[in-house]
Amino acid sequence: MKKEWMFAFFTMFLILSCISVASAHRMHVVHKISEIEIEAYFGGGTSVKDADVKVYNEDGNLYVEGTTDEEGKFRFPPKIGMEEYEVVVNATHMPGHKGETTINLSQEGAGGTVPEMPLYTRVIAGFGYLIGIAGAAMAYIGWKQKKKYGKAEKD
Repeated sequence: MKKEWMFAFFTMFLILSCISVASAHRMHVVHKISEIEIEAYFGGGTSVKDADVKVYNEDGNLYVEGTTDEEGKFRFPPKIGMEEYEVVVNATHMPGHKGETTINLSQEGAGGTVPEMPLYTRVIAGFGYLIGIAGAAMAYIGWKQKKKYGKAEKD
C-alpha cells in the first residue's frame, strides 16, 4: 500500500515538474482601418517596441516601412485603390521573433482584432487540468485498493 502511494506521488511530481508554457514569445499583429494601425505584441500582452515593420502592396512591392512605437504600434495611410497589404514585423531586440499578417480592406468586418485568452487565465486553466488528472489518478488508486482489500474482508 505504501509503495502505491509513493509511486502515485512520484508520478504526479514528475508530471507537474515537466510542464512549461511553450507560447511565451508568440507574436500577434492586429490592425485598424481608418488610418491603418498595426499593433504587435507577444503572447501575454507585452508590446513589441522598436520592431522593424515592412508593408508590401498586392504585387509584393515595398509600400512603406518604419518601426513600432513604445506601445508596439505603427500607422500608415492606406493608398486609394489598394485593397490588400502584407505586413511583416521583425522584433529587432529579440532576433528570430517575426509576425506576419495580411490586411484585406475589401473583406466584410475587417477589424483585424482577434480576441485571445490572457496568459494568467491560460495558466489557471492549465493548473485546473492538472488537478483533474491528479484526482483521476487518485480515484483509480483508491478503486484498486478497494478492489484488492475488499476481497480480503469478504473471505
